[in-house]
Amino acid sequence: MHPISSVSIESLPNELLLPILEACACPSLFSVCKRWHHLLASEVMPSLYKKIAQLHFPRGDATTPRTLMLVRVYQLNPVLISTEKVYQVFKQVFALANSISPLEFKEKTEEKRGLTLANYSSYLLNINRLLPWKKLPGGEEYLSREEIKHLPLEKQGKLLRDWIEENCKNTTALNLSGVGLTYLPPEICQLSKLQRLDLNQNQLTNLPTEIGQLSQLQELYLDQNQLSSLPAESGQLSQLKWLCLGQNQLTSLPTEIGQLPQLQILYLHQNQLTALPTEIGQLSQLRALGLNQNQLTSLPAGIGQLSRLRRLYLNQNQLTSLPAEIGQLSQLQGLELNQNQLTSLPAEIGQLSQLTELELAENPLKDMAEKIKQRFPL
Repeated sequence: MHPISSVSIESLPNELLLPILEACACPSLFSVCKRWHHLLASEVMPSLYKKIAQLHFPRGDATTPRTLMLVRVYQLNPVLISTEKVYQVFKQVFALANSISPLEFKEKTEEKRGLTLANYSSYLLNINRLLPWKKLPGGEEYLSREEIKHLPLEKQGKLLRDWIEENCKNTTALNLSGVGLTYLPPEICQLSKLQRLDLNQNQLTNLPTEIGQLSQLQELYLDQNQLSSLPAESGQLSQLKWLCLGQNQLTSLPTEIGQLPQLQILYLHQNQLTALPTEIGQLSQLRALGLNQNQLTSLPAGIGQLSRLRRLYLNQNQLTSLPAEIGQLSQLQGLELNQNQLTSLPAEIGQLSQLTELELAENPLKDMAEKIKQRFPL
C-alpha cells in the first residue's frame, strides 16, 4: 500500500494540493506534473471521488450508483479513472467560481491554497447560491459592482440575500433553465410571490425542503435533471397546476403528491418509476398524465378517480394488465399503450365514450383496439 493511501484528503499538505488547484484554473490539465499525478493515483483520489459522490447524494447507500450518477451530473467520460474524474470535477467547479469571483483565486493565502473536500463543498454551495440570482432583474448588475464582484463568494452571497429581500419580493417568474445548477439554494423561499419556476436542463439531484414555501407557485419545470426523489414538502404547493419532471432519475413519488388540489398537468416521462402511490387518484383536476418510458408493471386502482383526465401516456413501460377502474375515466380522449407487456384489455375500457385516440401496437390486442376505434371514430 502506498504510504499516503490511508491519509484523508483534508490532511494532505498544501504543497501537494496546490498543483491541482492551479490546474483547475488553467485551460489544460498538463500543468499537473507527473510526480503528483502518480502520487494521487493511489487510493487517495478514488477515495476523494467517493466522498464527492456522497456529498451530492447523501441518501444513497451504494457507492457505484452514486459515482455513476456523478458521471452524468458533471458529464464526465465514464472510461476515465477516478483520478482523472476528480480533476475534471474540480476543474469545472473552480473555473465557475473563478468566473464569479476572479480575485478570490489570485490570492495565495494559506486558506485558499488547500484544495480539500471541505473547500469543494463550500465553493459548490456558494456558487449555486449566486447563480440563480444573476437571473433576477438587476441581479447580474448588482454582482458586477466593483465593491461586490471581487469579494469572496460567501460574502457575495450574504450581501445578495439582503438585496433579494429588498428588491425581489414581487418577482413572479424565474427562468433558471440550463445555468448549471447542482443545488437549488434554500433561499429560493424568499421569492414568496413566485408563480413560475423553470429549472429545466440543470444537474439538480434533489430539491430543498424550502420549495414547499412557494405558496403561490403555479408552474414548476424540472425536466432534464438528475432528481432521484421529491421532498414531501412539494405536497405543500397548493396552487401548482403544472409539474414537469421528465428525464430525471425518479424511482418513486411521495404520497404527498396527492395533496396538490389544483394540479392539471403532470409529466413524468423517462424516469425509473416502478409504481405509483395510490394517492395519485386524489388529483381531481388532473388533465394530462405522462408516464411513458418508465418501469411501471401495474397501475393503482385509484387512477380511476381522475375524473377529468383527458390524456394518459403509458407507452414503453412493463405493464402486464390495466385495472378495471380505467373505465371510469369518463373524459379520457387519448390513451397510449405501445410497447408494454399487455396480453388483454379490461372490458371496461369500452365505457370510455370520449376516447378518440388509442395507440396500442401489440399484435394480440390489435383486433380489440380496432373495435374500440370503430366504436368511437375520430
